[in-house]
This record gives sequence, structure tokens and C-alpha cells, in this order.
Amino acid sequence: MKRLWLLVFLLKTVSLAFDVRTDGTNCGKTPIAPDLDEDDRIFGGKEVVPGSWPWHAGVFTNEVFSKHICSGALISDRHVVTAAHCLQRRTAKMLLVLLGAFERTNVEAEAMFVRVAEVCFQKSYKPPHTNDIAVLTLKEAVNFTRRIAPVCLPKAMHELPENTDVYVTGWGRFKVDSEELSPRLKQLRTRTMSNKTCNEDYESGVPDSVLCTGHDFGSSCKGDSGGPLVWNSGDVWFLEGVVSGGPVQCANPDDPLLFTKVSHQIDTFILPYLEDKKTKLRSTVSARLSDRRKRLRSLIKHYQ
Repeated sequence: MKRLWLLVFLLKTVSLAFDVRTDGTNCGKTPIAPDLDEDDRIFGGKEVVPGSWPWHAGVFTNEVFSKHICSGALISDRHVVTAAHCLQRRTAKMLLVLLGAFERTNVEAEAMFVRVAEVCFQKSYKPPHTNDIAVLTLKEAVNFTRRIAPVCLPKAMHELPENTDVYVTGWGRFKVDSEELSPRLKQLRTRTMSNKTCNEDYESGVPDSVLCTGHDFGSSCKGDSGGPLVWNSGDVWFLEGVVSGGPVQCANPDDPLLFTKVSHQIDTFILPYLEDKKTKLRSTVSARLSDRRKRLRSLIKHYQ
């Protein structure tokens, strides 16, 4: 009987599962304040305040010695957004997600690894940068803490003005002459630029699904792919971009940074995918509830 009531409770509350927000409610908050005073850079830059970007996720291989592949952003208790190019030729079973971490190789007490249940690519993804985005569904829902919390999604087709300050985080390369990744999370403040200006630097041009930013000193680099580009509005942080590419030579200020524009993916990819997952979950719970009811009726008849 207790199990039956549990299923009833799940059926009533399942509409709350996978809840992603665009209004700053229960998302985009930083209980541990980030240091925004200095123009830091990921490549050779300063470390972040531990826990100050609670949605930052690391994507690792699921091996004996896990290897960092890319970064991502937590958008709900079971979903992480990352770059599609990070996951090519990789299945869900091959992946782990690290949440709540400051150090990449030494997992702190407040951090955790979570297995991946499903990988979903944007169907119109075309290398190198067109719709370069994917969603990872975690095997289990995570509990939010001061160091693990979701970022808000922007409103569909929202456009940031030129020269808007935005921030990107990552564990990517931090030395010119080394492939070594940063052991600790770093951040970069960069500024948005128009695609017209961006096209002047990229002869092949950039698609409308790309958000470009300019930088004076540092840049994202190898290992930062998939990482979140966030914008602050009224003390709420929104996921505006996903690291897709950048300078061939890291920290070259002449080449813009390239991000998948998340606002262009809200109605065409992210929300439809999450809604589909909700529907499937409701169907599963409903089927289990129906089965429990049938068994209960059978027991009642048996004892009559």
C-alpha cells in the first residue's frame, strides 16, 4: 500500500522533474560570490573562487583513470548542456559528469561524479560550429547545494547587445608550450561582438547560431570546449553560450572566441528534448501506477 501511495505522489509531482527556468527562479544564483573585479583569463589566468560557478560541469571518460574531455553547464537536476563536438564517437556509457568541483584531478568532499544515461545531439549539428550543442541526461537527479546549482536558460532568440560583459569558465590549457590542462577552474571576462565584426576575422564566416566575443589578453583554449558562457542580469546568471572554438593560437587577441548561441537553441532543441523526456517519464510512472492498481484489485478479490 505504501508503494502505491508513493507512485501516486510521483505521478502528481512528475511535472516538476527536469524543470528549467528562464525567469531567475531557483536558478542562476551564486551562494558563493565569484570575483568579478579583475579581467582574468582562462589561458594563463587566475583561479576562480571555489564554488562560485555552481553550474560548471566537467565531462570525463568513464574509465579506471577518468580523462577530462570538455566542460558543460548544469541546467536542471538531471541535465547538462555541452558542445556536440566533444561527444562524437562517444556513448553515454563512456561518460561521467563532475559537478561542484574546483579541482579537476582531486575531487573535493562537496563535489561528485554522476553517470550519464543519454546523449542527445542537436540534429542540425554541422562541424565545426553550426549548432554545436548537445544535452547529457544524468542517470540520477542531483541534489542542489551551495556548490551544485543550475544556471538559468535565456529566453528564446534573446540577443545580447554588443560589448556586453560575459564570463566563461574552464579547466583548459594554461601554458603555450604544454598540452597540460589546468588543475583548478579558471574564468575569463570577455565581451560580445556583432557577427558582422566576427566575420571580418573569420574568412569562412560564422553561422547565425554562433555568438562571438572579443578579448584583449587571455582566451579559452583546448580543453575548455563545451564550457558555459554566462551573463549576469539583476544578480541572476543566464547561459548565453557554449564554448565551440577560438584562436588557433590560444590567447591570440586577433581571433574572436566562438560560442554556440543558446538562445537560438531553446525552442528548436533544448526545451523540446526536455519536454519529450518529461512525457516519457509520465508514461512510465502512469504504467507502473496502473500495474500497481491491477495488483491491488486482484488482492482485494482474492480476500473477498
